[in-house]
Amino acid sequence: MRTILFTGKGGVGKTTIAAATGLKIAENGKRCLIISTDPAHSLSDSFDVKIGPDPVEIAKNLYGQEIDVQFELERYWGEIKNYISALFRSQGVDDIIAEELAILPGFDELASLLYLHKYSGEDEFDTIILDCAPTGETLRLLSFPEMARWYMERFFGLERKILKIVRPVAESIARVPMPTDEVMDSIESLYTKLSEIKTLLESEETTIRLVCTPEKMVIKETQRAYTYLNLFGYNVDLLVVNRVFPELDNDFLGKWKEIQQRYIGIIEESFSIPMKTVRFYSREVVGIPLLTNLAEELYGDEDPEKVYTSEKPIRIYREGKHHILSIRLPFISREEVDVMARGEELIITTGNWKRILYLPHVLWGKEPVKARYRDETLEIKFEEIRED
Repeated sequence: MRTILFTGKGGVGKTTIAAATGLKIAENGKRCLIISTDPAHSLSDSFDVKIGPDPVEIAKNLYGQEIDVQFELERYWGEIKNYISALFRSQGVDDIIAEELAILPGFDELASLLYLHKYSGEDEFDTIILDCAPTGETLRLLSFPEMARWYMERFFGLERKILKIVRPVAESIARVPMPTDEVMDSIESLYTKLSEIKTLLESEETTIRLVCTPEKMVIKETQRAYTYLNLFGYNVDLLVVNRVFPELDNDFLGKWKEIQQRYIGIIEESFSIPMKTVRFYSREVVGIPLLTNLAEELYGDEDPEKVYTSEKPIRIYREGKHHILSIRLPFISREEVDVMARGEELIITTGNWKRILYLPHVLWGKEPVKARYRDETLEIKFEEIRED
């Protein structure tokens, strides 16, 4: 199943680009579902069609779905939500407030990944498009499976064992409800799905497409997003520059055209991935006819499902007797990167983001001895651990 994620700074038109892409794919005869993960849903507005928490047919072969966090919690994770609500109520929190607090932060984005997992095991759709939340939320979303693995491997097994011993005593003394086996089973099921989602997101059939506009602040955020997506090993195969002014005679807008062209030059020089531009339309792009026009401008005769580049940001290769772990990290300086090894984990920090990288089998039993940053790439050298 082909999976395409669209993300970018808020307000750059990523929903419009995602919607147009879905239309083009559907016109090519593929059954395509667009899932909106942004809490401020605009997919319905883009198509000018009412879309709900279950797939709704928008056009032939095209379906849309907007995640409703309350609906998803009740339908799939009631055990966890009920426990968290009871925990807050036991501490004197008002019932209504407890219900609101029980909604896990980021669950609306997480629910979209769970649907991605569900649909990947079915034959209902050929292609899934995720219309993601603005960049920061998307980065947290994509790092969630790896963070969940780290926490679960350290605490979950131990916590289950302790709970069986202390639950009867703890509830009578502390008067705090302890999670039941059903709650723990739900958490374990969630963790298992997240592990499988991580594999799905890293597959060759999944790519991320960045949407930006030719503006300084937007370009800077897009650069940071590209760096962090590389850090987590995701394949970014296309950059779409939206709302580019056409040739204009107006002096005022002509100045903006000059500014945009300068920034487009910077984008072309900065990013090592294919780039497409979309003109600034004279009216709001809403409804299937205008979205179809935009899709033709964006893709022409190309298949929008094609993988525009399959260059993996993370590689492992041999250099003499050593193994080299190479991670492409553009738009940062040498001073911004910190590397620390701990057992089978490699902790890489850059800017505000930290990745705990679980080393593949080929690097087990080897020790990182040197790290260097050159040509926008972090290279870590591993050698066999010597036993004296």
